[in-house]
Amino acid sequence: MSEKSLRKIKIIVNPNAGGGKSREFFPALRQKLLEQNIPFHLQFSEGPEHVGYLARQALQEGYELIVSAGGDGTAHRILQFLVGNSGVLGFIPLGRGNDLPKNLGVLEDLDHACDLLRNGRVRTMDVVEVNRGQYFAGVGGIGFDAEVNALANRLNRYLKGDWAYTLPAYAKTLLYRPKQISLETDQEFRQGPILTVAFGNIRTYGKGMQITPMAEPDDGAFDVCWIDPVKKLRLYRFFPTIYTGSHLDFPEVHYFQAACARVESSVPMFLYGDGERICQTPFTLQIRSRALNVLVP
Repeated sequence: MSEKSLRKIKIIVNPNAGGGKSREFFPALRQKLLEQNIPFHLQFSEGPEHVGYLARQALQEGYELIVSAGGDGTAHRILQFLVGNSGVLGFIPLGRGNDLPKNLGVLEDLDHACDLLRNGRVRTMDVVEVNRGQYFAGVGGIGFDAEVNALANRLNRYLKGDWAYTLPAYAKTLLYRPKQISLETDQEFRQGPILTVAFGNIRTYGKGMQITPMAEPDDGAFDVCWIDPVKKLRLYRFFPTIYTGSHLDFPEVHYFQAACARVESSVPMFLYGDGERICQTPFTLQIRSRALNVLVP
């Protein structure tokens, strides 16, 4: 970053990210920024909607680099205002999963993240537009994974570390009932019951699960991972393979790319993207190629 842009850094801290981890790390974060003589303006958010308000305000005030100090949900709220303009999204990963910054090479390390504010480079990446107006930059999904996400969000204050995702996932294996959907993309049409369908602009979600292991954030397409219903006993064997990407070897998995899609379902289903609930079916997806600037090593 140039000296000019160093003078226009806004850091938005989500104090609740990572189960309150942001509050614990804030003194160390502030000290490291001061030690590196990085001029910054820091603000705490008061909730999800306030994150968006602060991001919009930062752009209006001329900030060129807006830094998400939180998890993927915090970054998701900020990037809604950066798509298609010259603003740059930076990361200080303090959430539970931090899949988006990890896929871009940003480490869960305060020294590394703070150094990027001075020495990082700007890269452009794709985003997925939902219903002409909302965006996600990581992975979106419906079905099993969306219900796991909803449960994890409800339990996030009680569960720490990997348990924040794995416990809700194992619990949902007992409760989930496959639902009928239709998926039409620019490449193909599929219809039937699903365990889950993921739309990946990056490779991982849920703290490192490689649901779309061949996805690239700047290739002008999103990867689709359609998984047919799996019997419960087989699901317990199936689930761990998603951490390595070897689930693609199972016959129940169908994997392809698309630039746009329309999804309908027999009953309303929620789409989650970047760990946040976005909308219900039916919905459309459209790739926005290289529409977001991000700060990376």
